[in-house]
Amino acid sequence: MTHGYSKKLVRRTRLALLSACAATAWSGAAMAQDGADPVPARAQSDDEIIVTGTRAMAGTKTDTPLTEIPQSISVITSEQFKDRAAVNLQDVVRYSAGVASELNGVDARGDFLAARGFDVNQYLDGLNRMPSFVYGARLEIYTVERAELMRGPSSTLYGGGGAGGILNAVSKRPQEEFAGEVGATLGTDARKELRFDVTGGLTDGVSARLVGLVRDGHLQQPSQDDDRVLIMPAVTFKPSSSTEITLIGLYQKDRLGTQTYLPTSKTVDAANANVAIPFDFYLGEPGFNHSRSDYYSGTALLTQHFGEDITFNSRNRYFHQKVDYQEVYADYFYTDAGVAYTDGRGPRKPARYWYFNRANYDNFNTDNNLTFTFDTGPFEHKILLGADYTAFKEDKSEGFGVAPSIDLYAPVYGQAFATAPWGPNKVTKNTQLGFYAQDQIRAWDRVSLVFGLRHDNVTSNVDGVEQPDNKAWTFRGGVIVDVSKGVSPYFNYSESFLPVFGTSFAGVAFVPRKGRQYELGVKFAPSRNALITIAGFDVKEQNYLISDPTNIQNFLQNSTVGSKGIEVEGTWRLPRNFELTAAYSYTRAKFIENPVPSIVGNRVSNMPEHQASIWGAKNFALGNDVGGKVGLGVRYQGNKIDTSQTYFIDPVTLVDAMFELDYKGWNLSVNASNLFNQRVYTNCNYSAAASEGYCYLGKDRTVLASARFRF
Repeated sequence: MTHGYSKKLVRRTRLALLSACAATAWSGAAMAQDGADPVPARAQSDDEIIVTGTRAMAGTKTDTPLTEIPQSISVITSEQFKDRAAVNLQDVVRYSAGVASELNGVDARGDFLAARGFDVNQYLDGLNRMPSFVYGARLEIYTVERAELMRGPSSTLYGGGGAGGILNAVSKRPQEEFAGEVGATLGTDARKELRFDVTGGLTDGVSARLVGLVRDGHLQQPSQDDDRVLIMPAVTFKPSSSTEITLIGLYQKDRLGTQTYLPTSKTVDAANANVAIPFDFYLGEPGFNHSRSDYYSGTALLTQHFGEDITFNSRNRYFHQKVDYQEVYADYFYTDAGVAYTDGRGPRKPARYWYFNRANYDNFNTDNNLTFTFDTGPFEHKILLGADYTAFKEDKSEGFGVAPSIDLYAPVYGQAFATAPWGPNKVTKNTQLGFYAQDQIRAWDRVSLVFGLRHDNVTSNVDGVEQPDNKAWTFRGGVIVDVSKGVSPYFNYSESFLPVFGTSFAGVAFVPRKGRQYELGVKFAPSRNALITIAGFDVKEQNYLISDPTNIQNFLQNSTVGSKGIEVEGTWRLPRNFELTAAYSYTRAKFIENPVPSIVGNRVSNMPEHQASIWGAKNFALGNDVGGKVGLGVRYQGNKIDTSQTYFIDPVTLVDAMFELDYKGWNLSVNASNLFNQRVYTNCNYSAAASEGYCYLGKDRTVLASARFRF
C-alpha cells in the first residue's frame, strides 16, 4: 500500500537535486578548534575564504589532521545551526550524508537520529551525555560551538557507541578576549526567546563565560508548552602554559507538553477532505499530558602537558535529572470499527491509554588518558593510553492504564480517569569500566596508520538483583595514504560494543549491542578551499534495538541488522564569498537474522535508502557598514517502509532559506525550514488486518525572526 503527498514537488526536484549533489560533492568534514570565537567574523575578501579547522580531536582523541584519520567525520558549526533554522540537536544533521534525522518527527521525548541505518549516540565534550534513554532534558544547541558526527562503530575510543556512530557536541568555552552577544527571537509556534552569551578574561590566566536563555512557546500541536530556562556558567584557569582547567555548570528547566501521532486513514490516506482531520489534531489530554524536567550538571576538563611529548587529558561530568512525564495516547488498531456511520468517515473513536513516568536520574562519567609521542626510525608514533568509567542510576515510578476514547471529529477533552503506579519504584544501577590503547603511526610523511584496542566490563543491578556482567574486547585498525597532492584513500575496520542500560516494558534488562564495520573511502582536497569525502561501508550489528510497533513506550531487542551503502559529502568555498555544500547517500539496511524467519531480508523500518541535500549561501556588502547573507537549501529523503513491509512513506523534498543583515554590531535575520510547509510523516506502522495505522508527524514550517547585538 502506498500513499503520496506533494508528489509534484518531489518529482520536479529529485532529479535536479541528485544531479547537483553528484556534481558538487565537496566534503564538509572541516572541524573548528575548541577555542572558536563566540562571534565569528564574516569573510571580507577572497583571500580570507578558506576551509577552517583542518584538524580533529574526535576521530582519535588527539590533535590530528583530518587527512590522516581513516574515518568519515563531519562537523556542523553553531552558525550553520542558526542559518538552517535548527531548534533541536536532531535538526543540525539535516544536511549530513547518511544521517536520518527526526526519526520520530516532533516527538518531544528526545532527539532521534540514525547513521548508516543505526542509532547515533549523543556525546557532549567527549562524554556520553545520556547512557540510557532518558525522557526530556534535550540538549540546548545554543550552548554548543559545534557538533561532530563520527560515522560507524567507535567503541575502541568511546566505549558506549553504537554501530551508527556518535554525535559529539562541544560546549562553548571561555575565551580570553572580551566578546559577547544578546539576542531575541520571535517565531512560529508562538516562540518568544531571549538569550545572551558573554565571555572574556577576568585576570591573568583566568577567563569566564556565561550563557543564558529563556524561552516561551508551544510545540507543533496546540495547547502544548515548549518553555525553557537555562543558565550555563564556565571558567577556565591557565596557571601556566602547560596547564588548562575548564569548569562548566549547567541548569536547565524544561516545561513541555507532549506530541501525538495520527491515524493513517484520517490523514495521509484520507479519501477526501471530509474524512481528513487537521494535521495538528491533538489526541492527548491537554490538562494531563506534560513533560517536565530539571537538569543539573557539572563538567571538569583538564589538560596537562609534561614537556612536548607527554600530555594528560581528563574529562569528567556529573548530572542529576528529575523527570515528571505523563501522557494520554491512542491505539488506532483498536477502534469502534463495528459501529455503523452514515457520513462515510468510518471508525472515529480510537482506544486511548494513559502512561506516566516519574524518575530521578544520576550519572557520573570520567575519561582520562595519556598521550606519548616518539619516533622509531622513519615511524612517528603517537600512543594513547586511557580509561573511562560510567555509573548511571535510574529510580522511577511508572503507571499505565485505559483512558477514555475520543471522537476524532467531535473531540471532548477532560473526561475523568484514574491513574496509579504499577508498584514500588524500580531502581536500576549500571556501570561501565573501559581501558583503551591506540597507536597512531605516521611514516614517510605519507602513510598514516591507526590501531586501537579496548576492553569493557558492564554491570547492571535491577531492584537489588545483580544481572550477569557483560564483557567485551573491541578492535580498530585503519590506514590512509597520501597517494598524490590532496588525494588520500583510506580503509578501516572497527567494532562497537554498546551497553543498553534499562529494561523493556516487561522489566527484562537489555543486553549490549555489538557491531563491526568495514569502510573504504577517499578524502580529496583539491585546494585549501575544498575537501571531499567519499565513503563506502558494510556494517553489521547484533542485538539491534527497535521500537515496539504495538506499544509506543517499549523497545524490542532480538535481531541482527546489516547495512551497506555509499556516502558523498562536502563543502566548496568559492570566490566572492559564496559557499556550497552538498551530500548524497545510499543506505541499504536490512534484517539478516531474526527469530521469525519471514523477517529476515526485510528492510529496516522507517529508514530511507536514498538521501540528498544541497545548501548554498553568499555573503554580500551593501556599503561600508552594512553586510548581509542569503542562503537556500533543498533536502530530499527517499521512501521508507514500515515494520509490516507493506506500507510505504513516499519521498519528501523540503526547502530551507535564510536572509540576514549586519550593521556594525547588529544582526537581523529571518530563518526558515520547510519553507513551503510540506506535510511530513517520519515514522509509520500499519496493520493490513485492521486497515489502519499511525504516523509520527514531521515538523511543519518553522520561521524564526531574530535580532542580536554583538559586542
